[in-house]
Amino acid sequence: MMLRRMMRALWCRFVASNAGSATVEFAVMFPVVASLMLMGADSGWLMIQRVSLERAVDLSVRDIRLGRLEYGATQEEFRAQVCERANLLTNCNERLLLEMRRISMSSWDFPEEPTRCIDLSEPITPLTIFTIGGNEDLMLVRACYLVRPIFPTSRLGLQLPLDSSGMYSLRTVSGFVTE
Repeated sequence: MMLRRMMRALWCRFVASNAGSATVEFAVMFPVVASLMLMGADSGWLMIQRVSLERAVDLSVRDIRLGRLEYGATQEEFRAQVCERANLLTNCNERLLLEMRRISMSSWDFPEEPTRCIDLSEPITPLTIFTIGGNEDLMLVRACYLVRPIFPTSRLGLQLPLDSSGMYSLRTVSGFVTE
């Protein structure tokens, strides 16, 4: 009986005590706050790289439109020009795939398939259409760049559609009429 009374008194004192409550709150809230910070850093870095890709493609398309890039330029030359302008994209020449195609102004047949990306787990780069149009041709440029999430185990990283090499694809599309 005495032991029971002592245990009850200890339990009541334990329940009534406020010591350590801040530690419990910290232990509960820290993973949530840390996860939010990791997702913010990851999404911010992805957006910075996307803006860099879009700007580089737009500047390179402007060179084609104004005739600064030769008519017979190859996909590798155009890729080199885009990668030169995209300072924040690491390993750009290996991770960037470009496609340029003429769009018929009579049928307006735009490609329905998604922009193709390089699969780094495969040794072969997929073939894409790359033609620099002549005067008054409507051209469509599509680019896909692979980027690795900084924190792939964060909530954002777990929701990104990753390919077999664990990379996320940034895609951009641009259209222009050659002058």
